[in-house]
Amino acid sequence: MGMLSLSATVLLAACDNDDTLETTPVEDETMTDEQTDDEVEETAEEEASTEDDTVEEDTTEDESQETSTTGLESMIFEFNLDDAIDLFYETFESEDINIEEIQFEHDDNRFVYEFEGWDGEYEYELDIDAETGDIIKQEKDDNDDTEDSLDLDGIISPQEAMETALEASGSGYVEEWKLEVEDGRTIYKIDIEEGDDQEIDAHTGDVL
Repeated sequence: MGMLSLSATVLLAACDNDDTLETTPVEDETMTDEQTDDEVEETAEEEASTEDDTVEEDTTEDESQETSTTGLESMIFEFNLDDAIDLFYETFESEDINIEEIQFEHDDNRFVYEFEGWDGEYEYELDIDAETGDIIKQEKDDNDDTEDSLDLDGIISPQEAMETALEASGSGYVEEWKLEVEDGRTIYKIDIEEGDDQEIDAHTGDVL
């Protein structure tokens, strides 16, 4: 009887040890699987976020590049060339002033018409904001010299001159333009970025 009791005790102890061994690994495996799934999800979210940021950066760069290559030929201003010429004469209260040169450019974050003129007694300068029509600079100095004078009657518009210049250049965009007298003719000088600069007869529209 003593031997039987001892055998039964050993058998029960062995069963208890087996139960413990079976239960513990199952819990560890379950926790490991859950942690692995969480890590995979977090990694996938991080990769997706990185891809989104990359797409946004690429889009911003493309938009910036497109803006930087936009020329004057595609812009419309509230104050056109005719308005600027009228304001020049009104400001100095005389239509007898000879306009020697008109330049249109981007200066100090503004698009500006820059006038130079004379009448044999004075020399005139006037800068006008092309968006607002505001006068940025106005000067009147003594002058005894006579210079060239633009013939502004019947000239083509800056837009027409720029389109003709770009067609002749074959590439690029307009950075600025100028009206001046050369060899007795009134011409547009068109400054083209990423292309060849052009000179256009302001009356005939011919490429010179």
